[in-house]
Amino acid sequence: MSSADLYINSIDIKKYLDESECLKCGFSSCNDFIESVKEGKANIEECKFIGKNRLNAFKALKKIEINWPEVPLITFPRPAYTGLIELNNPDEKSIILITGNNEFTEQVVLTVLGTTACPFYVLFVDTDGNTIDMSMIYNTFNAERVLDALEKTGLLNVSSEKNIIIPGLAHSIENEIKKLTRFNVKTGPVCVAELPLLLSDIWIPP
Repeated sequence: MSSADLYINSIDIKKYLDESECLKCGFSSCNDFIESVKEGKANIEECKFIGKNRLNAFKALKKIEINWPEVPLITFPRPAYTGLIELNNPDEKSIILITGNNEFTEQVVLTVLGTTACPFYVLFVDTDGNTIDMSMIYNTFNAERVLDALEKTGLLNVSSEKNIIIPGLAHSIENEIKKLTRFNVKTGPVCVAELPLLLSDIWIPP
C-alpha cells in the first residue's frame, strides 16, 4: 500500500541553524552540513551555534522520524476522537494546538507530542474525519468549526493567553479564525514534526 506524504521533507532545517556560514563544523557550507546530517554522516551537535533547547528539539525530531507511524495513502475520511486532550497538565496560559479528527492525523500528532513534557491543550476539530489537506478542499476545517470546538470544550473561557497554533496547510484561514474567535492565531508548520523546532524554547524533553 502506498504511504501518504507527511511533508517531513518540507522542514527547512537551515532556518533553525546560525546562517553565518561560520564553517566551524568543517563543512564547506551550512547546506553541505545539513545534507550530511540527513544522510547520517554528521551529527547536528557539530554545529557550534545550537543552544541546549534547540539541540533537544533536533533530538526530538530524530526520535519522531524513528517512531513515525506508517500512514496509508487514503482518499476517504477516517473519523476518530473529536474534542480536547489535556497534555501534561496545561493551565490557562498553555498553548492550544488545533488539528482535525482524522484517525491518522491524530496518531501522527500524538507521536510528535510524545517527545515533550511541555503542557498543551490539543483540540481535535470535527473535520468529518478528513485529513487537514482534504478538509481544506472540502471546507470541513474552517473558522466556524474551530469556534464551535472552542465553545464545546470550554476553552473560550479557560484560556487567558488565547494562543492558538493551527496546521500549516490551514494558513489561508488564519485571519478568519482570528476574527471569529478573537484568539491569537499562529500558523504552524506544514509538517507537524517541525513543532519541536518551532517551539524549541518550551519543548522540554519528557
